[in-house]
Amino acid sequence: MLYTILRMSVKRYLDMISRKLEQLERTAEEQCLYLMDREKRRQREHTRRKLALHRKIEEEWKAKEMLLLTKMAEDVKREERIEEQRHRNRKESFRKKQELLEKKMAYHLQKMQDTGFKEDMGKNTLKYKGQDGTTHGEYENIKR
Repeated sequence: MLYTILRMSVKRYLDMISRKLEQLERTAEEQCLYLMDREKRRQREHTRRKLALHRKIEEEWKAKEMLLLTKMAEDVKREERIEEQRHRNRKESFRKKQELLEKKMAYHLQKMQDTGFKEDMGKNTLKYKGQDGTTHGEYENIKR
């Protein structure tokens, strides 16, 4: 009987130990699952922050790039306006020089024509005057 009681006690004790071990195993498994879940969440959060930072940096670069491109476009437009102004100035300067040249040419042409007309008149008078200074011919009738 003692053996049976002892055996039952040992059996109860072993059952109790077995239950305790199963409970500890479940707890350990739950803790492990909890830790794994927590680690996954931490990694997802880390990845999310990393992507957010990457997007922020990318947006900043795009903004800087757009600012730079805008500045470059403004510089190009300004250079184009300056070049157009230079072109207009050169064209205007050329036009003024051309006008001045035409005026000078017209003046000298008129002067030459005036002088040429006087010379022609002088030549015509010589043609119709004799050696002694007396006039002859058609010119004489016109003069009078």
